[in-house]
Amino acid sequence: MRIVVIGAGAVGGWVGGRLAAAGHAVVLVGRSALVQAVQREGLRLRSPDGEEVLREATVVPSTAEAASSGPYDLALVTVKSYDTEAVIAEMKAADLEARRFLSLQNGVFNEERLADAFGAERVVAGTFLNPVSVPTPGTVVLEKRKGGVGLAPLDPAWSIAPWVAAFNEAGLPTRAYADYRAMKWSKLLLNLIGNASAAILDLSSEAVFAHPRLCRLELRAMRETLAVMRRLGIPVVSLPGYPVPLLAWAVRRLPAPLLCPLLRRLVTGGRGAKPPSLLIEMRRGRRRTEVEDLNGAVVHWGAQVGLETPVNRALAETLSRLAEGRITWDQIRHRPETLLAVVEGMAGRG
Repeated sequence: MRIVVIGAGAVGGWVGGRLAAAGHAVVLVGRSALVQAVQREGLRLRSPDGEEVLREATVVPSTAEAASSGPYDLALVTVKSYDTEAVIAEMKAADLEARRFLSLQNGVFNEERLADAFGAERVVAGTFLNPVSVPTPGTVVLEKRKGGVGLAPLDPAWSIAPWVAAFNEAGLPTRAYADYRAMKWSKLLLNLIGNASAAILDLSSEAVFAHPRLCRLELRAMRETLAVMRRLGIPVVSLPGYPVPLLAWAVRRLPAPLLCPLLRRLVTGGRGAKPPSLLIEMRRGRRRTEVEDLNGAVVHWGAQVGLETPVNRALAETLSRLAEGRITWDQIRHRPETLLAVVEGMAGRG
């Protein structure tokens, strides 16, 4: 198959690299630092099983250049959620031809963005659950084997079995799902755990769950999310490596003193040494983060179904203000009581 990866960072680099190693014709679109590194030394894929170097990996610096090598069987979109609309505009401007478009991104809005642009019958929803990182340009590290890929077509009449087989054959453990919203919202629930609060406070997720009141705050955010899912009629489903229905049951039923130590172990075991995604963005000085597609998505859909989501709203608004520079990080980093007061103040406003 011929595949183009738009946004070859950690996820795009790993998935595209594995597919290339399996013999597929893959073009990676990445930053100039990636292009130069791969031209010099190849694309390095490092995992607990060892290292593989792809000397002939094809990397280009722009969507327009990738489009000139089309058409493609699959366009794999792995940019940050806040860049999706810009990437869609670039693909359209470049007349990039692809039979299908796969989003392997966080959040629950990207598939609809792609469907609006290219038609729902051509879009595949995806979720990626392995912790991966890029320590230096041209090197992608799989931190832990735990996890895998989920794929679900937006059009249920179309079978994704060939894609699932291709991903599995490339060493990407992959499972098919019939309900793409259930898959994406179940991943959203995992993405929320110890993410926004850790980014706001500049703490590890483990430290968040070691703090009793912060852990209770996390539980409130997850319970709000589960309430929105229930009102929308979206079931919780298991994901590769993660029994999410069991997590949902525990969040609804178990008292905080029992649940907080379990969640602390979950984030430590799931992410490995990698910090939560929103904290990575803050430490890199990003002016935008994906919080609006994570906690902000809960707020958006809660409003659509008549549910208040004050904790998710407070986390989304606070982190957005920090990223935009409307408040300074020093005002709140390492200060859990300040964050708790902010959340309670916003919750009191309704």
